[in-house]
Amino acid sequence: MDTIRDSLIQLELTDKEIEIYLACLELGNATVQELANKSGLKRTNIYNYLEDLKQKGLMTEIQYKHKTLLLAENPQVLKQRAEEKIKEAESHLQEVNKIMPELLGIFNLPGEKPKVKFYQGVAGIKKIYDDTLTSSETIHAFTDYEKMFTVMTPEYMIKYAEARAAKGILFYTLAQPGPWAQKMINLNKKHKREIKLLKNVQLETEINIYGNKVALLSFRRPYTGIIIEDRAISHTLKTIWQVIWNSKNN
Repeated sequence: MDTIRDSLIQLELTDKEIEIYLACLELGNATVQELANKSGLKRTNIYNYLEDLKQKGLMTEIQYKHKTLLLAENPQVLKQRAEEKIKEAESHLQEVNKIMPELLGIFNLPGEKPKVKFYQGVAGIKKIYDDTLTSSETIHAFTDYEKMFTVMTPEYMIKYAEARAAKGILFYTLAQPGPWAQKMINLNKKHKREIKLLKNVQLETEINIYGNKVALLSFRRPYTGIIIEDRAISHTLKTIWQVIWNSKNN
């Protein structure tokens, strides 16, 4: 019986509606008092839920020999009700699918609705690097490899660079000079990367500019990162980056 009740709940029947319907189904037809006796509910409860049960097509009220009798409808009504809900849901799904491209277009308008996501810890920084691989556009960056490799392992960063290169995503970066920067320069061709070194500049934050996104990563504890999705911000920072890049002759 509990299984029956659980299934009827899925058809949006309340506990009391279920008690009344099952009692009437067992009796075949009954007066309100007989239903109250069978279900253990008060007569007022029967009256309160009777109209909803009739609207759901589960019970009918008839007059017989000066009595008002309640009849439970054939349980096949429940199957029909479930099938109607399926058809209704499928219809709604089709309508949503029709307008989904337009909705996504509105949702993704960066000028209208900028998005900011925060990340923390090494795991969070890795999620940011993963996100840079979702864009097919070239990544323009400011990088301090010396600080980077105090937090990220060489194995991870090389694997990331190889994954980026395999996707055909080019990487151009203005970097802080140092031993690690030189090692990365030696792998430039393999990693589809070009590095220009900046002298007398302290880079406290790594910046990756890709598509309409800007990722900022801090390798100071507690290691935090932010992804800003906004075309205006991305375009402005990329313009600044290009001015500096073009000013370097090395």
